[in-house]
Amino acid sequence: MIKALIFDFDGVIVDSEPLHLKSFQKSVETLGLSLSPTEYYLRYLACDDRSFFRNFLDDNRRRATEREIERLVEEKGVFFEEMIGEGIKIFPGVLEFLEVFGERFHVAIGSGALSTEINLILRCKGLSRFFSFVIGADETENPKPSPEVYLKCLEKFKKDYDATVTPGQCVVFEDSPHGVLAAKRAGMNCVGITNSCDGSELRLADRVAGSFLEIIDDFPEVL
Repeated sequence: MIKALIFDFDGVIVDSEPLHLKSFQKSVETLGLSLSPTEYYLRYLACDDRSFFRNFLDDNRRRATEREIERLVEEKGVFFEEMIGEGIKIFPGVLEFLEVFGERFHVAIGSGALSTEINLILRCKGLSRFFSFVIGADETENPKPSPEVYLKCLEKFKKDYDATVTPGQCVVFEDSPHGVLAAKRAGMNCVGITNSCDGSELRLADRVAGSFLEIIDDFPEVL
């Protein structure tokens, strides 16, 4: 029996990846470097902010201290907040799905984005009411495909909502191969949503769908 739903954020609930890309581009430009959309989506899509800067700088043979990484993360966050008003869109079917299932299950967000950014967008889009809590990159040490963020969600579900919930009673919604792998490593069910990549890249998921509209009529039986 399914008891809890965990949503990744960027690429699953809202189409905010273009703003993350622009924010990263502005940050690396201050270092005299450039980041193309193709490079971002192929190499860094699943990274949280810290992992992005560590990996990007390493790929560009630049050395940076943890203090410099933190400075870049803060700078990127400022750029991102400045661009929030540039038209972040909710993906098709998300609102309808949450309206139907938001009160039937415990619902949370487990994401590689910063919780402050997530909560800001949720408030702007009127979606905060659907989610019991948010766990972001600022509350974890290891980015996906580590299962840490999803195991932390499970821990909070058990502590604050239902002590009996198990990994197998959780469903994760993901849009990236690393995210799907993280969910499976946590022992959870996973639905891959093809907003960011081809369905073949999400083949480890228990179900792959083009949008939430495809599964709204037979969820959770579809699993």
